[in-house]
Amino acid sequence: MKIKTTLLKLVTAILDLFIAFFVYALCWGTISSIVEDSVFSLQLMSSIFLFIGALIAFGISFYLFKIFRLMDRQQFFTEVSLHAVKMIRNLFVVEFLALLGIMPFVYYSADQGDSPGMIIIVGAIVFLPLAISAFISAMEQILIKAINMKTENDLTI
Repeated sequence: MKIKTTLLKLVTAILDLFIAFFVYALCWGTISSIVEDSVFSLQLMSSIFLFIGALIAFGISFYLFKIFRLMDRQQFFTEVSLHAVKMIRNLFVVEFLALLGIMPFVYYSADQGDSPGMIIIVGAIVFLPLAISAFISAMEQILIKAINMKTENDLTI
C-alpha cells in the first residue's frame, strides 16, 4: 500500500509561504516603525518573539517534511520517525513559550483600546501550540507501541 503524501506536502508548503509572507510584512512594519521613530519597547519585543515563533514554525515544517519522506519510503514505523515526532512535540512547546512573549503587548493594546476580549482571544491562540503538543505526545505513545509491535512481528517471522 503506497501512501500518498502529496496533499500533505502541498498544504505544509502553502502554510510555509503564508508564514514567510507574515514575516515579510512584520519585518516591513517593524522597519518602518523604527524609521518613523514610533516604535516602543513592547512592540519591538513582540516583533522579536513573533520572528522567533516563525523560525520555530519553519523548523516544525522541516521535521514534517522529513516524516512525509519517511512515509513515502514506507519507513514510518522506525526510530527516525519517532525522533522527528519528538522534535515536533518539543518545537511546539517552544513555540508556545515564544508566543507567550507577545502577551504583554496584547495586554497593553487591550488596555489602551478598551477591549479586554482581545486578551482572551490571543491567549487562546497562544495556548494552541501547547494543546497541539499534548495531542502529539499521545500520538507519540501510539507510535512507540506500533514500533514495538513491528519489531516483535519482524522477530517472529
